[in-house]
Amino acid sequence: MSVSQEFLAALEGWEARPPAETGRSGPVLSADEERRLKRMISNRESARRSRMRKQRQLEGLRNQLNRLKSENRDLSKRMGTVVHYCQLFRVDNDRLRSESDMLRRRLAKIHRILFHRQLQRLVSPTSVALCGGFLSGAGGEPNYSSLIV
Repeated sequence: MSVSQEFLAALEGWEARPPAETGRSGPVLSADEERRLKRMISNRESARRSRMRKQRQLEGLRNQLNRLKSENRDLSKRMGTVVHYCQLFRVDNDRLRSESDMLRRRLAKIHRILFHRQLQRLVSPTSVALCGGFLSGAGGEPNYSSLIV
């Protein structure tokens, strides 16, 4: 059924004029009524197109919403993975810094030991006699204060 037939079917109950002499079947409309009828039909078609356009827009927005929700889930998963690895790297970094500090302290201690051994070699019994003896520290340890210039 066409839109105009649909409209005419909806208009049942209007007083129809007797058919004109043209031989057409159905009500004969005046020029004003015909213009009004065409305008109403045109408006209905326009409204139908508008509803269809809005329906397409709504469907497009729903598709976009679903796509964005999916993208958001994916990004949240990736963010969780990045945060997890960041925490692992921080723990590892803290461990490495602690190990580095400990090794730095051990190296400094080794340097001090080597320095003392070199000084002890310099302070042999012959050196003590030449320098006037500086083994006056507690427990027989050398007193290096007299060597410092």
